[in-house]
Amino acid sequence: MTRLKAKKIIDAINKGISINPTTFTVEHIEKVLIDGAFENNPSTITYSGIVYLEDSSTQINIDSKTAGTSYSTNRYKMLLNNENNIKVDPKNLITFESKEGCFEIQAAYPIVIEDTICGYMCDLKRVD
Repeated sequence: MTRLKAKKIIDAINKGISINPTTFTVEHIEKVLIDGAFENNPSTITYSGIVYLEDSSTQINIDSKTAGTSYSTNRYKMLLNNENNIKVDPKNLITFESKEGCFEIQAAYPIVIEDTICGYMCDLKRVD
């Protein structure tokens, strides 16, 4: 039986991203302990990936108000390559704007093969 090779998966992810890449920059402020006090250390990180619609998800939320009806879905996903090191937690929410709209990354799942991180699969939430 053939085994998955990390190099082949990384090449497939990079090839898919190169077709229609989405790049976004995140400004991150990290608190660093310097001389017994915390100081803010600002940094910018640029991510590159691909945003796509997942076909298997059927959850659609319908919100009717007097102003109109809103249809929202969480079927948006994003694939990032292995060069990105992404951390998502409730304290550090990442929002970004792309051609598809404004999104918030809700969760990031690493793709690990042969003890090598090949990329990240992210759940996105559309933000209006």
